[in-house]
Amino acid sequence: MTELIDSQLAGRGRTGPDRLDCVVCGHTPAAEVSFYRHVGLVVYVRFTRIQGPFCRDCGLARMRDATAETITSGLWSPVSVVLAPLAFVRNLRGRRAVLALDEPVPRPDLPESNLAPLPPTRPVFRRVKTWLAPVFLAGLIAVATLVNDPSAEKLNVVGGCVKFDTFVTADTADFVRCDEKHDAVITTIETSWEGCDGADGYVENLYRYYCLDAVEGSGPLVNVP
Repeated sequence: MTELIDSQLAGRGRTGPDRLDCVVCGHTPAAEVSFYRHVGLVVYVRFTRIQGPFCRDCGLARMRDATAETITSGLWSPVSVVLAPLAFVRNLRGRRAVLALDEPVPRPDLPESNLAPLPPTRPVFRRVKTWLAPVFLAGLIAVATLVNDPSAEKLNVVGGCVKFDTFVTADTADFVRCDEKHDAVITTIETSWEGCDGADGYVENLYRYYCLDAVEGSGPLVNVP
């Protein structure tokens, strides 16, 4: 879905063929540029065009707001891989155009307007919320990398070790390294507790049953379903 914001004010004044008025404040000079904002939330996608012309101050404010919102809300959909960078590139091009303009002044041939250029907004990367989405995504990638790391030591395998915690009445078991204190060794892994018949005990985890052989001195094992 593409949405066009044509202007905040009706009409676009011109003082000459190459001299435009800002669509926000009516000051001049202005550049014929547009800025883009992308929102991508899983299945909801919006790519919005914020159309000028803009003076230097209004253009910079609009660019910063659109880019910050894209970083915050535009990274959560599969198509955002394409649309978010596209918005960034176009906004950078528009930023270059408005920063090349002189300081905005009222049109000399009209009565002074009561509108003023937009005040400068906080730069994109000095906004706290701008960093929330990238940091969150980086954390997800880091966790996924660690979980799927083929070089990571697997503890829930045959020959692995288990330690029981029977604090009060809550019976729990953890997979631990065998060079740490442990109560049992995994002998087989079955899909049903019946497959552990004859074992000293078992631990169930994600519908898999780990049949256990108690180590010397550990005492009777407690089945942890």
